[in-house]
Amino acid sequence: MATRSTTKRAKTATPRPKKNGMRRADKLAATRRKLMEAVTEVVGGEGYGNASVAKITARARVAQGTFYNYFKSQQDLFDRLLPELGTLLLDRIRSRVANQPVDLKREEIGFRAFFDFLADTPEFYRVLNEAETFSPKAFRDHMSNMIQGYLRALRRSQEQGGLPGYSADDLEVIVCILLGARNYLSYHYMVRTGHVGPAPDWMVRAYMKFVAGGLLYGGTSGPTYRPKRLSATDKDAARGEVRRVVTVDNFGAELELRVRDIDRDPTGALRNGVLLDLASSAAELAAGGGRSPAPTLLNLAVSALAPTRAGQLVATARCQERAAMHVGVTIHEDCSDGAVVMTGQATFVMARRATQI
Repeated sequence: MATRSTTKRAKTATPRPKKNGMRRADKLAATRRKLMEAVTEVVGGEGYGNASVAKITARARVAQGTFYNYFKSQQDLFDRLLPELGTLLLDRIRSRVANQPVDLKREEIGFRAFFDFLADTPEFYRVLNEAETFSPKAFRDHMSNMIQGYLRALRRSQEQGGLPGYSADDLEVIVCILLGARNYLSYHYMVRTGHVGPAPDWMVRAYMKFVAGGLLYGGTSGPTYRPKRLSATDKDAARGEVRRVVTVDNFGAELELRVRDIDRDPTGALRNGVLLDLASSAAELAAGGGRSPAPTLLNLAVSALAPTRAGQLVATARCQERAAMHVGVTIHEDCSDGAVVMTGQATFVMARRATQI
């Protein structure tokens, strides 16, 4: 009898979940969610100026008095609206790009995710654009969250060898350009036309074509680009370390690169920045061979034909002298007649000789 009594008391002492408390928390969360969905629909459809607590609670099917259990005022609700929608947008993008290397494919996935969110939440565009007037603090907080999140991704890309030719200070400018492009494209092709759905493939292709040229090679024009310059007497080249100058003459140059582990991305393929730097170095060697002063690089445009995991690359550059010098560059795997992985065209301007007085 004693044993049964002890066992019974032990079972009675076991703590049980507080079901009533959990149900109440779930109910509170559900009511708040309904209010946020209602204000999104009201503001998205009629604007902040025509929104009211009465309209919002009627849409949410809750009593007006219940509203003040969650928000201090109508303005308090407005100030929370855009940041919460912005968080949902960022969560959508992050979930899509998770585990994707920081590269152009990641940019395309994030771009499509933005428009998918807009298709699911068409009210977002009006909420965003009217918030600057009706809820300036929310607008500032949202813009800061978007810029800083994007900036962190680009910084990771630069740490991994991406974005050649851009300085750390340039990256914030690039972020604002890309976010601005999304805003105007969403208005012109989605909001203005009433299109609801994923971003059209032709629009994505045009965007990515522009971004690919800008992010990978846009920094190669003018004084902002600083390639790793080599000369035939470079000490590292003379020792055969990493890069070696094979030939340099008045008509061209040939440059070898021994690939290191840090030159590769997480998949094992060579980083675009490494290929770009090799192409620019070969072009500058060809343009500058035997000329004093050396020509100035105006522009470099390249096309990566296929990813490569080769252990050695050879870049060959050939030039033709005119008013402006044009240099063609080809990068091969392993040797000068190996598989082609990148081609490019560089333009130089001939420097004027100093006039003797």
